[in-house]
Amino acid sequence: MRPRAARLAALAALLLFIALASTAAGATASVNISGFAFVPASLTISVGDTVTWTNKDAAAHSAVVNGVGQTPVLSQNQSGSLTFNAAGTFPYVCGIHGAAMMGTVIVRAVATPVPTVAPTVARTVAPTAQPTAVPTVEPTIPPTPTTSPTPTATAIATSAAPTVAVVVPSETAAAPAASSDGGGSSSLIIAGAAILAIAVIAGVLTRVRR
Repeated sequence: MRPRAARLAALAALLLFIALASTAAGATASVNISGFAFVPASLTISVGDTVTWTNKDAAAHSAVVNGVGQTPVLSQNQSGSLTFNAAGTFPYVCGIHGAAMMGTVIVRAVATPVPTVAPTVARTVAPTAQPTAVPTVEPTIPPTPTTSPTPTATAIATSAAPTVAVVVPSETAAAPAASSDGGGSSSLIIAGAAILAIAVIAGVLTRVRR
């Protein structure tokens, strides 16, 4: 597509250049002077064109154009030219015979050629890939382990030391009848019982403390 577009643009530029060159150079239109008349009597040209008069008569003639100029006096088969650089209608007469010989030159403005615009080749733009957003991973919070309550040391209630009832034999009930030694054996028995009771109490207190 691009080489073709470039060729079309080059061709359009060439045609525009030729048109401008031909406009600048101008064209040439011809009028014959014959039988004491201008042939053709009315001529249409463009701005920048040149009109050439050629005398075909044996008599001398010329062309006088108001606002443009005049040709030299032309003998038979001689030619003279005038260039018209402005648009409008220009009547003219013979410089020798006056109004008896009249003509008209109509000059039209040159249309400005519209330049040919080369077609614009649309460029195909590849779509830009949108970056894929990486999903944010929420950090997993490990569950807080449930702390088992520290077992509270249960106070071990100590049992009260068993009360040891020491039965002290009544002197009257346990003791046999007074011996002949005058109660000495009864005193020994009572003392032994008391010592035994004290030993039992001491043993119980030792277990409780442990």
